Amino acid sequence: MIQIYFVRHGETDWNHLGKHQGFSDIPLNEKGMAQAVDVGNALQDVHFDRAIVSDLVRARVTAEEILKGRYIPTTFTEGLREINFGDWESLTYSEINERWPGQIEAIYEDPSQKPIPNGETVEMVQERAYARLIEELSLMEDGERLLVVCHGGTIRTLLCALTGIPLNCLWRLAQGNTAVSVVDFWGDKSPYNRICILNDTSHTHVREGGYGED
Repeated sequence: MIQIYFVRHGETDWNHLGKHQGFSDIPLNEKGMAQAVDVGNALQDVHFDRAIVSDLVRARVTAEEILKGRYIPTTFTEGLREINFGDWESLTYSEINERWPGQIEAIYEDPSQKPIPNGETVEMVQERAYARLIEELSLMEDGERLLVVCHGGTIRTLLCALTGIPLNCLWRLAQGNTAVSVVDFWGDKSPYNRICILNDTSHTHVREGGYGED
């Protein structure tokens, strides 16, 4: 069994404003940097054997805070990028709904079937991200631990792929900024794969004074 720690990146200004950022390379804001420090402190005593990280700056900087002072094999990859929101990049939910009436609601209701204009479907995201994850896991030994730092949508698709959760349940899996989720991985498509921790943001509660997804 290999244990996988998934960590979503810290907050960006676009997160705060409710803008869809996808492939846009938006840096962490001040709060996001503090969250990255907090999750780094929370995981400082957890041993990792390898790490794989989205190449976008918000994920890279979050990973750097977690891995500070550690020397382990680390891969930065486009394969773990967020959903490409295409024409919806930089727009809020209400702006999208105004320009494409009903389309964003349809995607949230059944994300596995609906394409984003000039962007990706969640199936495309799941296929590329899961293929890259399995490739990384093939380099590891039984009993090792993998750190994955990327994006909320991408992590959701991976949790579904690992455990057989239908993609139309994607948005039922909360993923706050710097949330930690842990999966015990027994093998590709194994019925024994299980989510042990989901959306743990307890490291941010003292600083931010409350619970909930960012």
